[in-house]
Amino acid sequence: MKSKKFIKRILSFDKGMKASAEDTYFGLLSSLSGLIESVCQDLLTAVKRRDKVAMIRLADSIASAKYRTPREHLRANQVASLIRKYPFGSLKDVDPRAAAQAKFLRSEVVCRRMNLLFAGCARNRASNRLKLDRVDFMMRRVSYVLGDIPSSETWADLCDFGPGASIGVHGSATNHARKFLADRWSCSPGAVDYARYLLKYDYGFWELLTEMPGRPYFNVDPAVFNKNFADKIELVSHNKITFVPKTATVDRTIAIEPLINGYLQKGIDVFMRRRLLRVGMDLTDQTPNQAKARLGSLVGETNPFVTIDLKSASDSISTGLCKWLLPPAWFELLNSIRSKSYELNGRVYPYHKFCTMGNGFCFPLQTLIFMSAADEAYNFEGLTPDFVVYGDDIVVRQSVAPRLIETLQGLGFATNLSKTFLEGPFRESCGADWFEGEDVRPVILDGALDSLSALFSFVNLARRKKLYFLDQGLEFLESLIPDELYFARPFEGPADTALELPMDRFMATRHAKWNSNFQCWTALELLRSPVMDVSVTIHKRYSVAQIRGALMGGHSPNPFSERRNTRTKIRRNAYSGASSTWVPM
Repeated sequence: MKSKKFIKRILSFDKGMKASAEDTYFGLLSSLSGLIESVCQDLLTAVKRRDKVAMIRLADSIASAKYRTPREHLRANQVASLIRKYPFGSLKDVDPRAAAQAKFLRSEVVCRRMNLLFAGCARNRASNRLKLDRVDFMMRRVSYVLGDIPSSETWADLCDFGPGASIGVHGSATNHARKFLADRWSCSPGAVDYARYLLKYDYGFWELLTEMPGRPYFNVDPAVFNKNFADKIELVSHNKITFVPKTATVDRTIAIEPLINGYLQKGIDVFMRRRLLRVGMDLTDQTPNQAKARLGSLVGETNPFVTIDLKSASDSISTGLCKWLLPPAWFELLNSIRSKSYELNGRVYPYHKFCTMGNGFCFPLQTLIFMSAADEAYNFEGLTPDFVVYGDDIVVRQSVAPRLIETLQGLGFATNLSKTFLEGPFRESCGADWFEGEDVRPVILDGALDSLSALFSFVNLARRKKLYFLDQGLEFLESLIPDELYFARPFEGPADTALELPMDRFMATRHAKWNSNFQCWTALELLRSPVMDVSVTIHKRYSVAQIRGALMGGHSPNPFSERRNTRTKIRRNAYSGASSTWVPM
């Protein structure tokens, strides 16, 4: 079959899968009826009735229960993970967006209360409601980690556009060129002066803003730069609240920042991450959290590690807390480049929180706050710090946890009891689940089984985890794949491009062929490539964006692609045992 015919057949197959996605999903659950029944008889009844609301309620109950052995825990939580995050669509009496909005607004109420409390403490430090000795210790620790604010040259060198949506640049076309060449750059009033000053360190912006038509030069007069910069800037006083899927019952709240704010925040994000790395907090590596969580799950450990998770952590960082903890120069800097208001349902409101998900420096800031609180608790207990913090994933010694939780609650953070494990044989941190030292992380089904790639992905991920109790379900999904689209390979690769099979099964598949030139087996698999953003190439200043992209590290002649959109091709893979070579069809 020629490549174009393959693509046509895949598109036809995917169209049929989309139409029957719900039947496929319940077919998977029906094929696992024995497993589901062994976990919860009521859940099997709900599945047979296709009572989705009852299924979600029972799955949540199963996931929160305690189990005696790693096997029992894994089987039960795997069943729950097939349901809890599946995109069911519209459900009776369930509104994920409304639930997310309610959580967001509740956090605003808490932050407002904390701001009033901190303001009162600032006027009367004799107040002990916040146990200010703890906050003062944290303040000194934060000051030590952050040091001085970055110099203008350092900050400017770290700034960049992120890949996500910004106010004025959204949809699929959110690449660097689209943002750089936007007709207007959205920016909050407090960030304008910083932007005007820092952009002058980048000659790409100089050329863009001070073009001299008909001449191969740009103007280096700061007055010309300032005037054209002012014409380009569009002042906005707020970011925009939006929602993305999280679970079947509640969405995730994120904020879309003004374009230039995001650019500046990215530089601060990188700088803060570097400062945290100096004290052992590496925000590029989750394995320390995972490793200590595993140690904490071992039975018989004295003062074991425990894992703490917080509810709506980023939404609970109050402005008053940041004003108290951060050195004055750092607070002034971060306060200037953040959005101080938000738009929700067409109306604009002032923030009581300091930042939200979507803010470029939110993640390192919350890591810094929780790290300083953990350090204070260790100091009080007289222990040498051996904790790890990654965002709101916190791993500390058991004896330290009560004081740490008490401190965080006093600062406005609520412990997520369903994901906090202070005793027993189970620990969870940074996507790793451990029960008595064994990996019990289930495969989470958070996307519809509506395409060939989706079938490949779920089957491969389950097989990699050696979840043999799912075999009947995986065989059911494999049976849906027509023989001509049964792409397979005998080694791991991208999960959604082909099935991963043992060598003997692979050799028996339709597309497995022996290549006499390479003296090895070859097979077909899908190739996902980005869709180039062609529309931006007609911009009269596109060449400036290309040059700046190359200077920023891009190496492709067509570096600007559409977000989320990909093009599917077919490739033949030559397998040589230890490695693989891609052979054109």
